[in-house]
Amino acid sequence: MSLDAACIDPKDSEVEGTPPAEKKPKLESSDSGQQALSVGAEISNNADSSQEAQEENKKSITDPLSYTRGNEFTSEIFKIQIHNLPRFGFGDLKKRLKMLGLKPNKIKSPDRQSVCYVCFRSEEERDNALAKLNGHVWKNKTLEAKVAAPIADPYLKKQQQGKVSNIKSNTFSLRLKSNVCPLWNVAYSDQLQQKTGKVKAVLRRVARDDFLHSMFRNIKTQFEGMACELLPIVPSPETSQYRNKNEFTIGYGLDGKTVVVGFRYGLYKDGITAVGDSTNLGLAMPAAVPIIKSFTEFVSKSKWTPYLQHAGTGNWQTLTVRTFRTGDVMAMIDFVPRDLEPTYSNKGSNLILIFLVVLINFFRGSNNSPDVQLLFGEKHVFELLLSMKFRISPEAFFQVNTPATEKLYSLITDWCNVSPATTVLDVCCGTGTIGLTMAKRVKEVIGIEMCAQAVEDAKANAALNGVENTTYYCKKVEDIIQSILSSLESTNPQGDVVAVVDPPRAGLQKAVPVDLFPGTKHCELVLLFTRGSQRSTSNNGSTAGQESYKHKLSSESCEVEGSSGDKGEDQKSSADVAEAHESLLGVESQGCPTI
Repeated sequence: MSLDAACIDPKDSEVEGTPPAEKKPKLESSDSGQQALSVGAEISNNADSSQEAQEENKKSITDPLSYTRGNEFTSEIFKIQIHNLPRFGFGDLKKRLKMLGLKPNKIKSPDRQSVCYVCFRSEEERDNALAKLNGHVWKNKTLEAKVAAPIADPYLKKQQQGKVSNIKSNTFSLRLKSNVCPLWNVAYSDQLQQKTGKVKAVLRRVARDDFLHSMFRNIKTQFEGMACELLPIVPSPETSQYRNKNEFTIGYGLDGKTVVVGFRYGLYKDGITAVGDSTNLGLAMPAAVPIIKSFTEFVSKSKWTPYLQHAGTGNWQTLTVRTFRTGDVMAMIDFVPRDLEPTYSNKGSNLILIFLVVLINFFRGSNNSPDVQLLFGEKHVFELLLSMKFRISPEAFFQVNTPATEKLYSLITDWCNVSPATTVLDVCCGTGTIGLTMAKRVKEVIGIEMCAQAVEDAKANAALNGVENTTYYCKKVEDIIQSILSSLESTNPQGDVVAVVDPPRAGLQKAVPVDLFPGTKHCELVLLFTRGSQRSTSNNGSTAGQESYKHKLSSESCEVEGSSGDKGEDQKSSADVAEAHESLLGVESQGCPTI
């Protein structure tokens, strides 16, 4: 790749949560083409002044709070803490803040019991929150709010304490494997046994939960103390080179000089920033390897450097590669422009692939989404799933293990027991994959999704596969679910309504783990729920249950345990999921059919 034709001109960037140094770096090119990096205050010809400036810059780089005094945005400087909270879910709290006219940027709670921390985008928003929350009564609790100190940069804090981790040369390969795929040296049959054990522990905790104990007290003795029957785990057809999406960190190796595109040897909060080679870990599909190698070479020769969070320097942050069975490949580059003006061209590119999309995200600040620009290739990639073809946009969710996803979706379809009279509610539907795989067997599919890009993909996928009985809403679940269910009750009173939703709710019948992530401690958990009774009544006094409404629910993404060092499994945000859950729970009080 070369970077020589002007077609991108981003302005300064503000990156939320990425602590910069106190002074911004500048990249300068000498006449000979060599790069020079100057950091910190201007250095005069006076030796004493130069030494003072260097010492001041050194203090800045090692100060755990230096990022709060930099030029890049962080909402940590507009943080408050709320005390005396009732027991809550994040969806609960977000709704409460919204009701008060507040717009939080981040919400964190160590225990979800009595205190939480909320960040805002400005001093005005923070002060407004303090005024409204102090003395506010919620669930018979009078809230107290005050200004909170920003969190210290964890790496610099470790460095200041002299606790930065050192990785021995004879263990670095094992360290990387253990961090990214912790079960790499465990036989697959034993991995499945371990995951089954963890799922059993989850279902036992559910049965013992204070809120749910009475619900399960009559059945938990039937299933070894679990809340429901647990069926055997469904193994993944592929146990290596299965991931179709991987997010790689762009940084430096153990020597601190060699550019590496891969995974960190450990967590940043533990004082580890070194990045190790990812091409031999056996997780990514083979088509990702030439992309990684080419991009590593490209960054090594680039005039811009890898992004260093602890120093607040550099530009190249992450490389996300999505590869599919169709041969399509998408490379997404996260770039922090600072005050630079990068240019790009695909001339001289040595990426010889059937299909390549290259995009670049320019982070412009926390108030806006990243500015995503297509450098070359088409706007979308495609994947084959259960004899159907699906269009995928850069930010759209798609399961990372396609062969195992086919097993997962087939299981969900079987459990839903759909018929030509069934309406499927595909809640948080993403690109529409689950609903569309059932569409030709049911009356209609109604999808609800917040991401506009994903909704457009879902509509395109319906047309691509000749499916005409779908409707998609780009809205929050809680804003529309009640009107949808009311409409179904009046227009299709004799039909079944089946929902695919994450997370589950009351009425648990049975569960089965599905392994989509071999080599890690993570798996999916499918749960079947049925409604036991219907409290709402129709106009003639009979219950809606007697009016033949029958509802089943299966959950398609129940996290058991995330894999350490892996950047997540594309799970939807916990806050959004909690809101969807609470909205579905609230339907019953409105006299609508319950899911």
